[in-house]
Amino acid sequence: MTHLSQFFRNLKIRSKLLGGYTLIFVLATLVGGGVIYHQVRTTIEANIESELTNATAAIQSMVQTAAATSIKNHLRAIAEKNREIVQAIHNDFLLGLTTEKQAKDLCRKILFSQSIGKTGYIFCANSDSIAIEHPKQGVAGKNFSNRAFVHAMLKMKTGYLEYDWKNPEDDALKPKAMYMSYFEPWDWIIAVSTYREEFNALINISDFRDSILSLTFGKTGYAYIHDSLGNIIVHPFMTGNYYDSQNRDGQYFVRDICAKKNGKTVYIWKNPGEILAREKMVIFRYIPEYDWIVCSATYLDEIFAPLRTIRNIIFSIVFLTCVLVFSTSLWINATVIGPLQTLMNRFSMGASGDFNIRMPVESTDEIGQLADYFNKFMDRLNRHVDEQKKSEQALRLSEEMFSKAFRSSPSSMFIAVLKDKRIINVNDSFLGVTGYSLFELIGKELTGIRFFCHPGDGIKLMTSLEEKAPLKNWEIGFLTATGEKRTGMISVERVNLWGEPCMLGAIEDMTDAKRLEREILTISERERQRIAMDLHDDLCPQLIGIEVMIKMLQQRLREKESIPPGGEAVGQAPSEVPSEVPSEVPSEADRAGKIRTLILDSIEKTRGLSRGLAPVNLTDQGFDVSLEELAAYVQEVFHISCTFSCDSPRAFEDNDMATHAYYIAHEAVHNAVKHSRADLIRIRLTNQTKTVTLTVEDNGIGLGSPKSAPGMGIRIMSYRASRIGALLGFEKSPKGGTLVRLELSPPTTG
Repeated sequence: MTHLSQFFRNLKIRSKLLGGYTLIFVLATLVGGGVIYHQVRTTIEANIESELTNATAAIQSMVQTAAATSIKNHLRAIAEKNREIVQAIHNDFLLGLTTEKQAKDLCRKILFSQSIGKTGYIFCANSDSIAIEHPKQGVAGKNFSNRAFVHAMLKMKTGYLEYDWKNPEDDALKPKAMYMSYFEPWDWIIAVSTYREEFNALINISDFRDSILSLTFGKTGYAYIHDSLGNIIVHPFMTGNYYDSQNRDGQYFVRDICAKKNGKTVYIWKNPGEILAREKMVIFRYIPEYDWIVCSATYLDEIFAPLRTIRNIIFSIVFLTCVLVFSTSLWINATVIGPLQTLMNRFSMGASGDFNIRMPVESTDEIGQLADYFNKFMDRLNRHVDEQKKSEQALRLSEEMFSKAFRSSPSSMFIAVLKDKRIINVNDSFLGVTGYSLFELIGKELTGIRFFCHPGDGIKLMTSLEEKAPLKNWEIGFLTATGEKRTGMISVERVNLWGEPCMLGAIEDMTDAKRLEREILTISERERQRIAMDLHDDLCPQLIGIEVMIKMLQQRLREKESIPPGGEAVGQAPSEVPSEVPSEVPSEADRAGKIRTLILDSIEKTRGLSRGLAPVNLTDQGFDVSLEELAAYVQEVFHISCTFSCDSPRAFEDNDMATHAYYIAHEAVHNAVKHSRADLIRIRLTNQTKTVTLTVEDNGIGLGSPKSAPGMGIRIMSYRASRIGALLGFEKSPKGGTLVRLELSPPTTG
């Protein structure tokens, strides 16, 4: 090995150039070709996978659309047909051929004799949310106004509706579809409903079979559908069940697809009429409503056909490169050796310095001779020259690295001289955010370009840097070149550049994030107010009207019950008064009284819900009264002990600040009710040394894992606290459970 190494070192430059260049170019070509081959293969595979995924999603959407149309038309036909039946029976009643009771009984018999799918049925409701007719025992006559889908029914009366429903025997809610037809003479909404999991029996596959079979991928790729048991729904050349199908490697690929339901798989498969089995890629997605799996498949040898061409091109390039390098090396050898001899002579004549750098002389060829002359020249160079060059090189490298990092940073960055606040550089991100050009900023004072919305922010920044205290993530308002006000998080460090103290600042534009937070909060407040107004202004008056009508009905019933048929008023002789109904049987007036009591109870609960969603003006009512009502509401509705204590009835003068503080307490109390499993909640409000402290403490299970991300409720509470300049903390209560603490200093009025 030593002799071989020596042999190569002693080769002439001509041989080294020829062998070296040839090896380098061949290796570079092979490596580059390999990278191109891999990149093209990856790109092709990604593209075909994307195409198959998009096709699968399109088929899934096509199936769901066709299914929804079939279901809607099916239910609509049944609903309209039954309305025609009810209309015909009603006409007989109008002609006097039957009584109204007989007509309704006949309608009930006809409607309830029908079944929709396996478990679907027909029912009737009126405009008062009451189930007039229903096939299930105990449902007819009940009021379902508390159901969201019932409100939609009453609003539409005729049309298609989808909703979730849970029968008493079911474990969970299941998706359901319904078509309604309104029969106005009896105020009947005739509703035909069925569970969506039974929809596959209503789907007409011929509606989309041709569209699916027309899809092709490559030359022989295709799309198909089967269910989770392997039964073929749509396939270009297969039918029946192929759940236990195996390929030549014994792989149960259909079982794998049915088990995964969503994803990608590759297996070997041979189509009917083909000689060889080929690798096949399948992208599949599951439609749970119909228990169908939509698949898009293609063969890998078809999609990777261009790679064979690329491979042949790479080998051709390698061959041509070898020929070209060989010819070029011969020319270089003829033109390089002479200049090298001249260079060696010049080095020999100019060797008059004193350098400490050396080059090892390991051969006797031209390079070895050049190294010997170079060493004689470097002996004359001064050591300090070498150190100076190293320092200059390190400085240039450091400046280059800093410049590239500064320019390419996604954060908006600027550099200014600390002494006179003069801007000396900004990056592209800073220009993009502020809208200034580079020439408008360089040389200008940072505090003189109307950058800070509040001049005090600039003063605070400069003061902090003069005290050598860096700023980290400080929220400020700044102005763009057009005068637009933006919100950002700024961090500033003190640095020394070219021997002069400077400031290096980075700004993250948080305007859009802050605006999104405000929009979410505004939407939440608006929806809360709307629901509260609907309860207070719509439902409450309606319930009050019903209560008044029942009260009048109760009075008429009592008057009627006090006068016997054909008799006189209550004032007649006792012997003439007929015997009353036994006391154990309640009278009709008593029943009306019970209904009125229930209506009054509903009115109070509705008002309580309205106050919980949107408390009255906190400034007029008092912040402490609102919190006291909140505690009473929790105790009444959730049957959880909730207490409130206060030492300052007028803690807030600002209604906006009081509103935010109230909803922070409201969210903390409801979090304790819903998540902590507590049976005791304490709300305290104290006002000491100009600091208002509001705490909500429970005896529940305590805080969750510190690593878990905060929920939307906690994020909104934190945002509300930031809006009013308060400190919000969450800690473990000494008695177990959670303690939420809000501390703020309300502005004084005078």
